[in-house]
Amino acid sequence: MKRITALLLLVFAFQADAREIEKVKFDDTVTVGAQTLVLNGTGLRVKRKLGMGFKVYVAGLYGVRASSDPKVWLDGKDTQVLDLVFLRGVDRGTLAEAWREGFEKNCAQVEACGEKDSLRSFNDMMVDSKDGGRLHLVLSSSGVDVSMDGKTKSQGKVEGAGFRKALLAIFIGGAPPTEDLKKGLLGL
Repeated sequence: MKRITALLLLVFAFQADAREIEKVKFDDTVTVGAQTLVLNGTGLRVKRKLGMGFKVYVAGLYGVRASSDPKVWLDGKDTQVLDLVFLRGVDRGTLAEAWREGFEKNCAQVEACGEKDSLRSFNDMMVDSKDGGRLHLVLSSSGVDVSMDGKTKSQGKVEGAGFRKALLAIFIGGAPPTEDLKKGLLGL
């Protein structure tokens, strides 16, 4: 009985930690329209530069059901949410360059390299982020709704399922910013 209790405590402790990362709390569920989405996983983006690691943002991935299979997410037609909370200020140009780089590394995997105009539209919505700023992305079969709360606010929509897939591939595709971020978002 003690083993079972200890195991249950370990499982619940692990689940609690998965919802808070770097003092940023991610809700267990989010609601989009009438649909409730569950938190699949969270991850930390660390940028390595000059032999040092800089914490850039934490992210949470939500969907209709949990899955650790990137293909399920990339090929899914259901609504998904990707929330990024910045842990430091990042200027608009740096964000746009990171999106472009991630897009180029992953677009062939999801056959979405023709979505460069969509990427430009997406980058046009970026603003300088601030510590604690949030980028909220709602990915649906029709495209990506963008809401960014940085030093100013920006919002809009980028149409197209191809871009939705390419954007998500940046995080969980074959060449993510870091493997730890990908594993965290996939709940691994």
